[in-house]
Parts: sequence; C-alpha cells; structure tokens
Amino acid sequence: MPTYTPADWEDIRKKFRQSIMADTSLSSLAQNLEITDWHVSGAEEKPTKYLDFTWEELLMLPEIGGKSERIEHLCTILKETLSFDDPFGDMVAQVEATAAKENPVLKNLQRLGIPENFPMSLANVDEGTRTVCGSEGIHTIGEFATLAQQMSQRVVIGGDFRTLLNALSHGDEEVIGRFLPCRRGVPGVHLAEALGLAAAALPRADQLALGRSLGARLSPADAAGARTLTDEAAAKLRAIVQLKITAALDWFKDDKAALLASLGQGVTLEHFLAGINDPAREAIAARLTKASLPVPTAPAAVAKRKGFFASLFGKT
Repeated sequence: MPTYTPADWEDIRKKFRQSIMADTSLSSLAQNLEITDWHVSGAEEKPTKYLDFTWEELLMLPEIGGKSERIEHLCTILKETLSFDDPFGDMVAQVEATAAKENPVLKNLQRLGIPENFPMSLANVDEGTRTVCGSEGIHTIGEFATLAQQMSQRVVIGGDFRTLLNALSHGDEEVIGRFLPCRRGVPGVHLAEALGLAAAALPRADQLALGRSLGARLSPADAAGARTLTDEAAAKLRAIVQLKITAALDWFKDDKAALLASLGQGVTLEHFLAGINDPAREAIAARLTKASLPVPTAPAAVAKRKGFFASLFGKT
C-alpha cells in the first residue's frame, strides 16, 4: 500500500515552496535525515526542480521513470525536512483541526444537513458580504463558517454577514432560510427554495413588478408596492434572475433530474414551487425555470400509439 498519495504530494510541494531548504541538494537533505540517498546525482537535483510538477507529471520525468516509489521517496525527504524546517508545523495543524471541530457554525451546518461545499454564489447575501467573501477567497458556506469564526474574534462585522453568522451559530432555521435554500424542519438544501431565492436579492418593488409582469396574482397591497417597469428594465431583471436560476439548476443536478421526471408525470412547476409562499417570487421562478429546462417531448408510448392509428388510416 503506498505511503503517500497525489493529494499528499500537492500538500508537501505547496508547503516546501516556502522552505529555506528549497534550493538544497536532495542528496544532502537525505543524508542529513540519515535515510536512503536520492537516486540521481547532479547539482540540479534540488527540490525546486520537482515542485512545479503534479504527481502524474512526475511519473513522466526521466528521473522518475514511471516509478511511484521514487515519488514517495521524494515526499519522505521533503516532508521530513519540513519537520525540521518548521518544528511547530504539526502543532499548528493540530490546533487548526481542533478549532474546526469546535466551530459551532460547522457543527450546525452538519446538524442541519447543509453541505459545506454549498456555493456562496447561490446564497442570498448583500453586496458587502459578497465583497468580503470575494476578497478572502471564500466560495462555499463551509469556508464562510471558518472565516466568520476567525473574523468575529478580530473585527466588528455587520450586515448580512453578521446576520447569517448569528443564525448559523444558533441554528435559527427561519433566518437561515432567508439566505440559504433551506426548509424549516427538513434537513438539507432544496432546489425549490434555491429557485425562489434567485429573485430575493432584487428590491421588493422590483420583485413585485417583475412577478406581476410574469403572471403573478398579487394582493392589492403588493400591487400597490410594485414599481412600473419599462420593457428594457424588465428584460434586465429577468436576465439577472435567469443566471441565478441556471446556476441553481446546474448545482442541484440530482434534484433537477427528479424535477424533470415529476414534470413528465404531470406535476406542475407551480405546484413544485408552492412552498416559496410568495406569489411574486413563485411566478418569477416558475416562468424563468421553464426557460432553463429542456423542452419536453411526447412520451414514447404516445408517439407509438399515434403512429399505429396513423397507419390504420393511411396517414404519415
């Protein structure tokens, strides 16, 4: 069984780029560790010669000759050298791992069935929160949870960032549902709610106006709150929401397949989206989701029957 994996090599070569030993002879490093010498001699045989290559690329190098055990030996030399280069590295890694386990947000994500890899691009958060996440390289809700715990201890944060953090910290499903496609009392994230959130970032007056233009039956109060849209403005809003709906359908692949199967059995999109409980957003989601789904075709059985009867009457 191999000692190291391609993932191990990625981690080792990333860390070794910062090592003061990166330009030291591999043979010298091996001798210093009192382990088997590096099998190739020469002044150019240094860690820097190999750090830019992936595991698969290393296998193709003449010095490696397709032998994974040579890559494993390289991993051993570099990893053991790192332990001397940074004697506190393992300790820091253990502290970080412990902190992650103690993160209440991560614990609540797990309890609520919210996958840590759920993309922040599908979350309904304000522009300020998106800016912070973008500047910190945060792409998933799991990464948000880790960043949020660190930032809450160092800086004062507000807006949706603070509200979402507090909701996740306390497991407040009602508030979480404003930001993530969650259903109160039901674990996980859900496609119907994700489609409903696609328009949630629009100003309420725009939601109502766009919903009305797409056939929503608004209450008198909501109708009064809807602003008037020009054709150009309505088209622009539809395009914004359409992108989010397409992204949601792409991420919820299994749910999309199940939805298509249900639609094929006669279930309507309006019924599927009824849980959104907002006529304007339901109408927007229904109309624009239809535009993102494949055009339905007649079931094979119907097509066969049509062909059979057509043949009886001599029609093609």
